[in-house]
Amino acid sequence: MFPPLDPNGPNGFFGLDSSFSHEGEAADLVVFGEIPKELNGTFYRIMVDPFYPLQEGNAPIEGDGNICAIRIKDGRADLKVRYVDTERLKLERQANKRLFGLYRNPFTHHPCVRAAVDSTANTNLVFWAGKLLALKESAMPYHVHLDTLETLSYDPFKSPGKTFSAHPKVDPFTEELVVFGYEAKGLGTEDIVIYALDKQGAIHDEQWIKSPWPAFIHDCAITPNFIILVLWPYDADVEHMKKGGQHWVYNKDRPATFIVVPRRPNNLPAGWKSGESRVYFWEHAVLLHTAGSWEVTAENGDIKLYFESSRIFYNVFPTMGPPTDNPFGDFKADYVKWEIDLTKPANTKVADPTVILDMPGEMARIDERFLTKPYEKLFCPVIPPGKQGPIPPILPIGLHAYALLDKASGKTEMFDPGSGCTIEEPIFVPRSKDAPEGDGWVMGMIQRLDVNRSDLVVLDTKNFAKPVAVVQLPFRIKGQIHGNWVEALPDEGA
Repeated sequence: MFPPLDPNGPNGFFGLDSSFSHEGEAADLVVFGEIPKELNGTFYRIMVDPFYPLQEGNAPIEGDGNICAIRIKDGRADLKVRYVDTERLKLERQANKRLFGLYRNPFTHHPCVRAAVDSTANTNLVFWAGKLLALKESAMPYHVHLDTLETLSYDPFKSPGKTFSAHPKVDPFTEELVVFGYEAKGLGTEDIVIYALDKQGAIHDEQWIKSPWPAFIHDCAITPNFIILVLWPYDADVEHMKKGGQHWVYNKDRPATFIVVPRRPNNLPAGWKSGESRVYFWEHAVLLHTAGSWEVTAENGDIKLYFESSRIFYNVFPTMGPPTDNPFGDFKADYVKWEIDLTKPANTKVADPTVILDMPGEMARIDERFLTKPYEKLFCPVIPPGKQGPIPPILPIGLHAYALLDKASGKTEMFDPGSGCTIEEPIFVPRSKDAPEGDGWVMGMIQRLDVNRSDLVVLDTKNFAKPVAVVQLPFRIKGQIHGNWVEALPDEGA
């Protein structure tokens, strides 16, 4: 059991809720310890922050996108918070009320806004081709100013299809942003578009495939020659939506499913036909996010693909479950490595994955300079065994420690922020451009529920258990979904 909050304590408000949403900025935040002088850039976090109260029954991933930018230079940190001015937020501000209903269900929206772009831009922030992109997989990106956070444009690359993934992947060796969009021809469709953006934002290697069902495809993995789409066990049914139901409904009968597609349709690997994609599956599980991925080619040309992900054995979104479903059941989750043997025909069950972190973990990151290659260091938020957190031990909200796994040795180092805390997705910043893999700093937001405060922690990978700096925010900030570090541009760092 988890003790109730003291209504007279620092985090108690006599059972009263607040719809407070915020924008603003603060300079020269309080810093305990010393922020390394080598850190010069901005940690961009995207938060789910409904400007108006949501319709009852909405998924926790619904809500307006609000950007928290923490700028770091010369050991100091400044804060700026601003909403993404999406089309739907502008319409609601004009009406001064909520106009949009359930997550990605236009039939529950007010009739006057059903033709509007239904994107909250609240899931990820990615910097590419000189543009900071606020992403939501139901639509195209919003282009946001790096400094002011002003929303500048919608669909800056004129991308194909109607959707753009919240998890495009940067190939650091080919300098491409690999993109996919599902439901790419409209609500409930099985169409998927895949392509790449070069450093200037030009589109190439566009291809269209079909999903085996209208599936929730939140994340992917890339290797030098392939993209692996990871399908969650949720179904989309337009007729169900028309009756006021959720866009997604959890399906216990769906296995973990993977679609493998060559990245370059005009230069196909041996044995692949034009337009071909291959579907593989395992048993039932939710693979929320991937970490690293790579491929191995044998002397005879046989190829095996590898990627690592969380593995969760329950419905992570109870509002999307059947009404009688026990949402969490027996809590079980871990972090694993998958192998897909491309010599096996499509619709083959893959081998059981290898457990690499035998504890519940999610939102893991790697040294992304090595993405598409084998790697050794994994930075993973976890729920440590035997430690009670401030909320029930469920993913992804119950995370309350950071683990640094060295896969070669099997050694795991842990940073524990203390009781009363939850933690969010970390970012990794290398000590220098040519630093060894995993040598640098890990940063992440700590939500101190016991004192109603948010702190940014800076960890040195050489001594992971103790922070080198803690940046104290002036108020409790909303929880993030994802975020990324962007190095200061040359003129910014002068």
